[in-house]
Amino acid sequence: MSLGNRVWGIILCAVGIYYLIEGINLPPAAIGDPLGPLVFPTILGTSLIACGVYLAVRPGPRANQPVLSRRTFPQVLILFALLLVYSAAIAWMGYLFSTFIFVFLTAFLMGERSWAKGVAISAIFSAGIFFLFVRVLTIPLPLGFLEILGLK
Repeated sequence: MSLGNRVWGIILCAVGIYYLIEGINLPPAAIGDPLGPLVFPTILGTSLIACGVYLAVRPGPRANQPVLSRRTFPQVLILFALLLVYSAAIAWMGYLFSTFIFVFLTAFLMGERSWAKGVAISAIFSAGIFFLFVRVLTIPLPLGFLEILGLK
């Protein structure tokens, strides 16, 4: 376990605690969802705390195991480039299409070679998250092509 991982784990925990405190202190919504704006900061804060604790206490790599190998380093660079393209494309392509393509390409990059599985995973993930945000949490996501077609 490196000291850097412990420090970043503590930082993540602190940010998560901050999100929880700020989320709890948000005023309730006047109309709409009875939980109001409390749900998302609570989920985010709890997730950050869990990830921070895991990062701080998990064992490090074995001494003979490289962190990045010659095989994984190009994958990291490609994934970073995919994230940049995804963040630029989400506004004009919309959440559903851009996330579907991003998840499919990421699954393929990480070793999933079955096109059917990749399409199924991408469709379920992008549609599920879209439904969660738009219908359950009533948080709008970019529609892109769907808005142009009049499908809201």
